[in-house]
Amino acid sequence: MKVITAPQVLGRISVAELVPVMEQTMRDVSSGSALHPPRFAIPINEAGRMGLMYGALSTPAVHGVKVLSLYPEAAKHGLSSHQGFVLLFESALGKPVAAIEADALTALRTAAVSMLATRELARPDPRDFTICGAGEQAEWHLRGILECFAPEEIRLWARRPEAAAALAAHFADAPLRIVADLGEALKGADVVTTTTSARAPFLPGALLEPGQHINLVGASLADTREVDDAGVARMAMFTDSLESSSRESGEILGAKASGAIPADFPVHEIGAVLAGQAPGRSDAGQITAYKSHGLIAQDLAAGWHIAQQLG
Repeated sequence: MKVITAPQVLGRISVAELVPVMEQTMRDVSSGSALHPPRFAIPINEAGRMGLMYGALSTPAVHGVKVLSLYPEAAKHGLSSHQGFVLLFESALGKPVAAIEADALTALRTAAVSMLATRELARPDPRDFTICGAGEQAEWHLRGILECFAPEEIRLWARRPEAAAALAAHFADAPLRIVADLGEALKGADVVTTTTSARAPFLPGALLEPGQHINLVGASLADTREVDDAGVARMAMFTDSLESSSRESGEILGAKASGAIPADFPVHEIGAVLAGQAPGRSDAGQITAYKSHGLIAQDLAAGWHIAQQLG
């Protein structure tokens, strides 16, 4: 069994090369051929929690588990907010294949699915991008945008200006501009990606513009959210897993609870859109949103690709 470290992954694997891997995975999730039971998480203390995810794929025939320590403030100490391992097994004989550090794998596969959703749901040829947040996911979504699209400008907004400046310092050659005002950051954007650790909405629906595509990446629990009820009500909503959204999407659950959207508010899986079984963007003025939860199926598919490339 191989042990693959984060530096090995980040030194060899790109966001762009995982996009086709994630495309097949999301199709498999929506067809039911990928198994991804509900994840578990328990609080450890006020600083963090432990998470457990497990599942299986039919193609490639692998199964595995992801064990994580989830500590949002760890970045202030030079650590990842997602520390742990993905343990990967082949499913013919159950042989262990690899143990892969989860922070790098998670960062890459999350950004890859966002790039896939952007490709499918944004207006054609997006050139103007906004990223909200300046942490680990912001960095890898920024890398994904540079690898997968031809941005004319990427605006970076963060609640901590020093964090935005530190991130921007690594991208001196990118068309990147730090913006202090959220409204200015959002104005004219083709694609907005939120990667914050916000527990309460910071993105008001009144600031969204017709035709924008929004990737909602940061809030992963039912009691956390990044966009307010007014924003949700304006969106055509897509997700990686309807089952996960029904339990974990703070945006959707909160908007339903307040009456901002009806109980039967339509949400479609990105895999169903890819398979032609659900509608994507309906017109150039529609505001689309992709709600990212993160699935063990994505981890296993990315893990298999990484193990093959680094073998």
